[in-house]
Amino acid sequence: MLGKESVLKSLAARRQALVAESDLHRTEFAREWAVLHEEVAQVARPVQKAGHYFAAGTKVFGLFMALRRTWTHSRRADGRRDWLAMVLQAARLGLSFWPAFRSAGR
Repeated sequence: MLGKESVLKSLAARRQALVAESDLHRTEFAREWAVLHEEVAQVARPVQKAGHYFAAGTKVFGLFMALRRTWTHSRRADGRRDWLAMVLQAARLGLSFWPAFRSAGR
């Protein structure tokens, strides 16, 4: 029985060493995961900010193109500008673009 007991003690000691090593690896992995999470967040912030600027730019560009189209189509048959129609169309455009430009926090 003495040989069997020493084998069991060595197996128990090996098991404890493996459990301790596993705990060490688990905590190291958790630490590395937290560092990776922070680094990804630091990279993502400027990308998100650029996306917001790009979205705002496309809205401004769309409004500019719509106003340009309104300006070019605002002539009457006699060649003079129909200012009232142009102002009304610009107001319509402003109302349709208003939800795109107002703050998202409201």
